[in-house]
Amino acid sequence: MNEVLKAIRERRSVRVFSDAPVSGEELDAILDAALYAPSAMNTQASHVTAVRGLGRIAELTDALKEASRQPGFDRYRDYVGQETYTVNFLKAPLFLIVGADRTRSFCPREDGSMVMANILLAAHALGLGAVWINQLGPAADEPGFRKLLTSLGFPETHLIVGCAAVGRREGANPPAPPRIGGRFNVIS
Repeated sequence: MNEVLKAIRERRSVRVFSDAPVSGEELDAILDAALYAPSAMNTQASHVTAVRGLGRIAELTDALKEASRQPGFDRYRDYVGQETYTVNFLKAPLFLIVGADRTRSFCPREDGSMVMANILLAAHALGLGAVWINQLGPAADEPGFRKLLTSLGFPETHLIVGCAAVGRREGANPPAPPRIGGRFNVIS
């Protein structure tokens, strides 16, 4: 089977990671794959901020908890406000924040989603595990949280499309769950 098609079939959302770090070469390869994601009208309006280390990731957790206390974030308060909550609830050593420029792309969510797909596939191809995480997006424009994002180099004009926790998978790659049929049709 073609290696790309094989990777697509074998990639899983990994939720258990070892303490081993992701190397600089592996991170570079993942970021390079992100650069080659397709974008609408080739705007290449996406951006990835790589946050390494649990200490830096904890800063995101604290800022998100603070944002959840602000008006308009009621639906997150019970979830994010829990004492044990962390944005990187999986303890992976690498956290990638993917965004797209809402001033340059007319479909930033779609552009960023393509970047996320490339990141997840690249991590798998390198023998790493990864999972898509969505918690940061709704708080991206809350002033306190945006201040932290900006300090990390995440552009102010970008919305957050998704995040990926990346690390060394602990244990075997899980098997694929059964596929649900009837999700496509072919018209001739």
